[in-house]
Amino acid sequence: MPNQHSVQRQRGAVLIVSLIMLSVMTLFVISMLRTSILELKIGGSSHVAALNFANAEYAINKWINDNNGRLAPNFLGLTPLSAGCSNSTSGAGQCTDPPTVFGGTVALTPTQIHCGPWANFGSMMGAAQLTAARFDLRALATGTLGGSTLVHQGVQSLAPPGSC
Repeated sequence: MPNQHSVQRQRGAVLIVSLIMLSVMTLFVISMLRTSILELKIGGSSHVAALNFANAEYAINKWINDNNGRLAPNFLGLTPLSAGCSNSTSGAGQCTDPPTVFGGTVALTPTQIHCGPWANFGSMMGAAQLTAARFDLRALATGTLGGSTLVHQGVQSLAPPGSC
């Protein structure tokens, strides 16, 4: 027959062991929560950076599409065309409509950086007479959740001989 005194000791030992296990598990869960929060912050920052980059690229592509066929030496100095213009709008000035982007704003600054000989075709079939206007498009996208991204894109367009 078991001694009643040893049975009472066993009940106390189970309680202490279970409390120690519970405290170890609580510390483990707290550590995992901190790690998860840090990973969420990293993922959120990555998402914001990707969104800003996509917005900047969209603004550059929209400007190139809207001004396709208009790119000529010194056309940036002409009066901008009216709001809502596109590559089918007639006129010599540039389309400057700001793009509608998701989760932020974009400021696009086109700059003519060079006008001179078209170097890509060598001298065959009169290519030495060709000239080209080169532009730098700078898009600064700023997100509503923070951060900003700056993207540069070079654009080159053929120009009539002697226009540079």
